[in-house]
Amino acid sequence: MLRTGVSSMFLHEFCLNSIFSGILQAGLDTVEFWLETPSFWTTGRNISDLKNVLDEFPSFSPITIHAPTLDLNPISINPEVAAVSVDAVSSAIQTADELRAEVITIHPGRRTAKRPPSRADMHRFAIYMEAVEAASCGLSAAVAIENMEPKINSLLTTPGAIRDVLDEYPHLFFTFDYAHACRGGGDVLEFIRLNSDRIRNVHASYGSSDRVHAPLAGSEKMGELTSLLASSGYDGPVIFEIEDLGLSKMLTYEEKCRLLSLEVDSFWKAWHKGVDLSL
Repeated sequence: MLRTGVSSMFLHEFCLNSIFSGILQAGLDTVEFWLETPSFWTTGRNISDLKNVLDEFPSFSPITIHAPTLDLNPISINPEVAAVSVDAVSSAIQTADELRAEVITIHPGRRTAKRPPSRADMHRFAIYMEAVEAASCGLSAAVAIENMEPKINSLLTTPGAIRDVLDEYPHLFFTFDYAHACRGGGDVLEFIRLNSDRIRNVHASYGSSDRVHAPLAGSEKMGELTSLLASSGYDGPVIFEIEDLGLSKMLTYEEKCRLLSLEVDSFWKAWHKGVDLSL
């Protein structure tokens, strides 16, 4: 079922109960809980406490999870950094299962040097994928790898690169990040055309050559995104992933909730308009 949600990091300044209350107040259906959300990550990372708070918001179930990424790189040239990073993702997959999450999003890592990924980097990526497969074996949460913003040392920035990885690793699914795809300036539709059979999660925000992870409401890109999703038959979570530092000013809690409400209202209006036009 198509459901809208938001990354918990958009409300990163607040306690868990306030984060989830704001999401509910804004009219969203679920949350993508980024494990590095400070009120969880820096206070002991107690899974039982997180479960107890989530139990107060049963309509969010099943949630989605985002694995840790800050300071981490599972394909780092430094073996110790790579090992810690792979362990963090493997642990996050277990946490997603404990929380009965629908899907967990992971990042592919990046070349340590500011150069295009090499064969050695792809070898380290293969080792990482083996660890991901081992960690997820027998668990219910789908593991979905995300397309990255097109930087010189990034992996998985093109539709074809995503398809190649999905073909090589049949246990893996795809989190389609719309802003990252738009940032590349290529054919966004190709991401859907090549990979729609494996999409289990969508990150929704505005992306262009000069902005990324901005709100979609009021832009033509909201209609483009809903049209792409509707035409592909997508019916999973759509997670608004907005970077608050990219906004024109710092927002209060109430202002952030209003922004989210505007995003979700705009999404459903664009969605229903597209459906009506197709009839």
